[in-house]
Amino acid sequence: MVDYLNHTVSARPQLFDVFLSHAHEDGELVEELGMRLEAQANIRVWLDRWILVPGEHWQQEMAKGLEQAKTCAVCIGDATPQGWFREEIERALNLQTKKPDFRVIPVILPNGTPTIIDNFLELRTWVHFKEGPQDPKAFHLLVSGVRGTPPGRNRAKVTDDPGMLAVRETLGRIRALRQDQLIDDDIALEYQRRVLERLITRIESL
Repeated sequence: MVDYLNHTVSARPQLFDVFLSHAHEDGELVEELGMRLEAQANIRVWLDRWILVPGEHWQQEMAKGLEQAKTCAVCIGDATPQGWFREEIERALNLQTKKPDFRVIPVILPNGTPTIIDNFLELRTWVHFKEGPQDPKAFHLLVSGVRGTPPGRNRAKVTDDPGMLAVRETLGRIRALRQDQLIDDDIALEYQRRVLERLITRIESL
């Protein structure tokens, strides 16, 4: 098998903020998490079921996706990574050795435990979604990891605010309209900008 990470890693543009790596059985949970990252944090997500085109060589496309992402979130459920999932993790770690600013973030899903993380991931600070995909503290930590920023002290203040529900729903509807091709990307981005501007104004007034 050709190792698609052996060439210069800067050859491809960084089109995504995070590559979501996961086992097939955790696909639904990880997709929900990816939707939150896009809708609530405006993070560009690479997720296999959103990106891969039927009939293409998926191994090659996933290797390209890793190269085009700034970080990799390894989402671990109740099983030790095996097969292609484990190889995908190794590829991400290999990329990190060549590109030090590329972060590999272990993410423990609600059905997983930190003990599942084996030697090659245990030295990294992980994020644990103990309360499910909607866990505000874990989500804040993950967003901070993807962005490469310290989480700070009052990390759940905004995400715990009940007023965030309307913002989440609005951004989710915008994303759905874009996916259904009812609005184009420019219009979707403009709507997102307006929603986020109102949110920022509200946060500054707290």
